[in-house]
Amino acid sequence: MALLAEKPLSYALRENARVISALVVRSAVTRFGESRLGFIWILIEPAAYVGIFLLIHTQLKAHVPFGDNALLFILAGVFGFRMTRGISRKTERAIISNQPMLTYPLVRPLDTLVATFLLETTIWLIICSLFMVGLAISLDRDVIVYPGEFAEGMAAILYFAFSFAAFNATMSALVPRYDTFLSMLSMPLMLLSGVFFMPAEMPPGFQAVLWWNPFLHCVEWFRTSTYLDYHALLSKSYLLGLSTALLTAALVLERLFRRKIID
Repeated sequence: MALLAEKPLSYALRENARVISALVVRSAVTRFGESRLGFIWILIEPAAYVGIFLLIHTQLKAHVPFGDNALLFILAGVFGFRMTRGISRKTERAIISNQPMLTYPLVRPLDTLVATFLLETTIWLIICSLFMVGLAISLDRDVIVYPGEFAEGMAAILYFAFSFAAFNATMSALVPRYDTFLSMLSMPLMLLSGVFFMPAEMPPGFQAVLWWNPFLHCVEWFRTSTYLDYHALLSKSYLLGLSTALLTAALVLERLFRRKIID
């Protein structure tokens, strides 16, 4: 009886894996097509952020917010934010982008989210590796001083990115103009995430406001792995707790309103 019970489950898992694999391929073709310019642009975007900051930093002859290298500080901030928001932004549009695929019985809204998330995560991990290795070579030193902390931070960032995207994707399918509201928040979220400054050096009242921004904790967690003595405004429990709450809400809403989301 146990074997009979296991067979349908294993079959369902294999079928689900095939569906997600097919959606990953479809997302990759949609993302890049036959052109390599899409991947090149993804490389240019974080480089542009870093270049603009360094140009302003040089012109103003400003001091480095922390440490002895402005490039390392801003690169850690850019990837802490842009990787999180980049993955979540593409993933939260997965349901809308794959709407025709939802007419097939085997494809569920959650499958489109997982497929897009896997593709975007792979892309951003490759880009992050290229930049961090390149910086380590140029500085002739290790830029990831706490590998364990870096691995934990990356896992937390990816968990939050997927949870945030799942919640936003579900809400966008149910609430008109929700996606427009999200787009308006992108710039304020970046400016308040500590990408260009050290949050722990801000006045206590401002820190209290910044603390509620989950992207700030992504940036700070990323930076703690790149400095030996970085004083972070970081709450790991808040970021993980919020991620769990968002994911739970997304799964409940998706199950309750699946038919409406598909239609």
